[in-house]
Amino acid sequence: MKHEANIVLGAGLISLDVLIRDGERFPISYYVGGTCGNVMMILSHMGWESYPIARLDGTKDTERILSDMVRHAVHTDFISTNDGKTPVIVQRNFVNKDGIPTHKFESRNNIGRFYLDFKSLTLKQANHVLERISIIPKVFFFDRVAPAILKLATAYKERGAVIFFEPSSRGGKVDLFNKCVEVADIVKFSDQRISDLKQFDRYNDKLFIQTQGARGLSYRLNSDWIHLEPVMNEKVIDTAGAGDWTSAALINKLFKDKEFYGISDLLVSDLEIALNEAQQIGAVSCSYEGARGMMQQ
Repeated sequence: MKHEANIVLGAGLISLDVLIRDGERFPISYYVGGTCGNVMMILSHMGWESYPIARLDGTKDTERILSDMVRHAVHTDFISTNDGKTPVIVQRNFVNKDGIPTHKFESRNNIGRFYLDFKSLTLKQANHVLERISIIPKVFFFDRVAPAILKLATAYKERGAVIFFEPSSRGGKVDLFNKCVEVADIVKFSDQRISDLKQFDRYNDKLFIQTQGARGLSYRLNSDWIHLEPVMNEKVIDTAGAGDWTSAALINKLFKDKEFYGISDLLVSDLEIALNEAQQIGAVSCSYEGARGMMQQ
């Protein structure tokens, strides 16, 4: 299937990230965040035509998101602002008792636990997108389990797109989660969120990637799990967003300016080169403050 350009569509968590340094009262930045938001922004930075799909609200927070997207040439055609919610994530950067830079996340509407005002797409909105977009994206990226997002993934799979699923967890909707895995070509997740690898044993037509922080990552392509050593960085300032840079860099390396004919056609040698390069970019991003700090340089 021939694609018209390096086009990526994405649906899932798109938030406003508010970055605050320890001991300071006022934020130092307001940027687009969330896994989906970061990947869409980074891929635009890497030369892709990026189309995020989201259901936000009409607040000042949304205005900041849209302004940041426009500033980085991200298309906002499919972001509604009338009946959704705009998640706000506060990232507080500090140095721990061992002298190591670290961070913690809070939601603006804190209710005693980490909680995001997130509303997924509706089926009506998904249908609207499918009717309006006649182009075939090279990649459809999603990070949330929801019926409308699954519908988009299924439709773009049928149109020949690469489906990249990055779940934050299995959640409580196991059947829906499994359907998302089934439609995906690539499934990437953190070992802190999903540790059970046996649940993926029955699939032989997908690339699975489990990131393992400072221990590197493991991947499986049609056979056994293979471990890759980490890329070290001695000048870590902020690790937030490293996984999103890794995802975007992997997509960019594997699919930009290339035709895709199926995951089974990927050569292990090419894949490992791409994974190592993606890890390297993720590691370098840790030397910058903020999830997308490296984009500001």
